[in-house]
Amino acid sequence: MSTRFSKGQKWSFSLGNGVEWFINAAFNLWVFTFYFTAVGLDVNLIRTAFIIWTIWNAINDPLIGYISDRTHSRWGRRRIFIMIGIIPVLVLEILIWLPPLSGEMAQFFYLLIMLILYDTAYTLIALPTDSLFPELYTTVEERTQVNTMRQILAAIGLILAALIPGIFIGDQATVDGYLMNGIVTTIIVGVSMVIFLKWGAIEREEFKLDYQQGFSYFQSLKHTFKNKGFVLYIIMFFLYEFILLLLATIVPLFAAEVLGTTSAFETSILMGALYIIGIVSMFLWKKIDVKLGGKVGYGLSMLAYVIASIPMLFITSYIQALIAVIFMGIGFGGMLYFIWYIVADCIDDDELKTGVRREGSFFGIANFFMRLSMVLSITTISLVFTETGWEEYTPNAGINVISGLRFLFVIVPAMALGFSLVCLLYYPFSKNKVLEMKGKLAELHESKMSKVKST
Repeated sequence: MSTRFSKGQKWSFSLGNGVEWFINAAFNLWVFTFYFTAVGLDVNLIRTAFIIWTIWNAINDPLIGYISDRTHSRWGRRRIFIMIGIIPVLVLEILIWLPPLSGEMAQFFYLLIMLILYDTAYTLIALPTDSLFPELYTTVEERTQVNTMRQILAAIGLILAALIPGIFIGDQATVDGYLMNGIVTTIIVGVSMVIFLKWGAIEREEFKLDYQQGFSYFQSLKHTFKNKGFVLYIIMFFLYEFILLLLATIVPLFAAEVLGTTSAFETSILMGALYIIGIVSMFLWKKIDVKLGGKVGYGLSMLAYVIASIPMLFITSYIQALIAVIFMGIGFGGMLYFIWYIVADCIDDDELKTGVRREGSFFGIANFFMRLSMVLSITTISLVFTETGWEEYTPNAGINVISGLRFLFVIVPAMALGFSLVCLLYYPFSKNKVLEMKGKLAELHESKMSKVKST
């Protein structure tokens, strides 16, 4: 195992991933519920805001990724963006929960502006943080170790995103608790990002000249989409994020209408159990990764999740749901572990073909599809709600709404994961292929280091 980076550096770096997931999950889990139930905004206006936001992301995310790849500064080509994005994210995490008290169109435009500003600042943090993982840790051993650390802290971030709002929000249909939750979230993120930047976010010398790429923006996009493995990965990643965002959005409503609990804390426990079991199961998935490789491991994790979710079609009590969620957490932990791990193989393959590391371009496109998945999730929810007569929030909505929520919770994710399994069959990076690439990369990186030392 490589000793290039200390355990402290690896954990500090992984903390950045935990913060990224914490703030993103806290946003995704509650922003729809807040504007739908507490503010009372029409579901179709919420959907419209998310669609416009996604159009912005079509420009914003890939462009920031490309610029990051081409940046050369005294703080590196990744850290500088993280430093710029921190303060805006902290401020906007509070402002998102302070909409106008009246006026539906004023609330709509406020939501739209907050989505655009928040996402831009979040991208400045998340995209370079994600880009640093495959760039810093290039061996199978280091990536396996650090990916486990990253996903453990990501799962802890998800747990905190589920539990902390449950403490402060209280009644989901009242506004006040959401603001306090935003303030607490801001404090946690601020402290954690200082640790991440000071001890974790470093950059490797041998890639110091990779900003001299010679690709235009559109040439970079072309090279990225010519990577067959990445195209298949993006489809799987899109569907994974769709499922994650769909569940995060409907769980508070599922708990209230299907399980009969309106307590934000009990809802948080439900989500927290999924993430806690996910953390524990990662040690199992790490062993499967070492033995069978990421491609096979990801397929097994998807199958495990789908099978475990089937009882949610029939469950009627909170305790039954909690037991089912515990079993779902095993497959969820595997999906979380592998989806952020296998993309590094696509980037390594690209480096062998182009001669440079272009993580920013890859993660810029991935971030765009992550946001696009939010639109699909909101659109899917709004269509099901409209079909069941639930365009505006009313408690105890009836049997049609309950059936719709079960459909969203179980059937839709199963269909998405089924399509992902088909894509995985054609995914080119088997365990043997990855090991073959590692030998070629080691030679390439030695050549790059020689060039850096000669300048």
